[in-house]
Amino acid sequence: MISWKEWSRGCAELIFPVRCYFCGIGLARQGQVICSDCLAGIHYLQSPLCSCCGRELPDSGGGDHLCGACLRQSPVYAWARAVVRYEAPVSHLLHRLKYAADTRTLPILAKIVEPLVEIVRHDFRGETDRVVPVPLFSARLKSRGLNQSLLLARLFFPQAGKALLVDALIRTRNTPPQTTLDGLARRRNLRSAFTVGNPAAIQGRRIFLVDDILTTGTTVAECGKALMAVGAAEIRVVTVARVAAIR
Repeated sequence: MISWKEWSRGCAELIFPVRCYFCGIGLARQGQVICSDCLAGIHYLQSPLCSCCGRELPDSGGGDHLCGACLRQSPVYAWARAVVRYEAPVSHLLHRLKYAADTRTLPILAKIVEPLVEIVRHDFRGETDRVVPVPLFSARLKSRGLNQSLLLARLFFPQAGKALLVDALIRTRNTPPQTTLDGLARRRNLRSAFTVGNPAAIQGRRIFLVDDILTTGTTVAECGKALMAVGAAEIRVVTVARVAAIR
């Protein structure tokens, strides 16, 4: 005999079938948010990459090396890596998490980021390193109901424990969304927009700075400047996705 819970769930699936967030095709089970075909279409970043900023480079047969932009001007961070290119369906999943507080996307995002989780797991030293999510301004955090960067930091560093510093960085201004601005306006928009709430927790530490997307690098650069100003030893940037053409 089936339980009431199983019966009601079956009825719900008949009345409101589960559909792929991206293509809309019907899915086999509750809790699934994206179909296998859409998953197979995800573009994972592969070498050669810039050994500093992590952007994809033309295949020169020489392996990872510095890109022209990083050769001209070294970023404030020492190393940045993303898992996938910022395009559908990952862009849709991140948008759902960020703007609709849809945490049902987290299990599939956890699966997507597994390759980078393995890399940082071997590199991360929990006794000396610290994990810092890019913060939201307090009013925006209240309106959204979550900080996607904090949730993603927990996916990337599941064993971080007290090394995950939730309030280390503070956003001091409610700046317009970066998506509405070009490169120069992005830099002006975020200038001096971050401060460190507890410098003692940062001093001498290697910081893994976590965000959802790396676009022009302006956000992580401004966060990195604030962290370095209070004595961080090094900044490493970890994101789910990056825009193909940056800077």
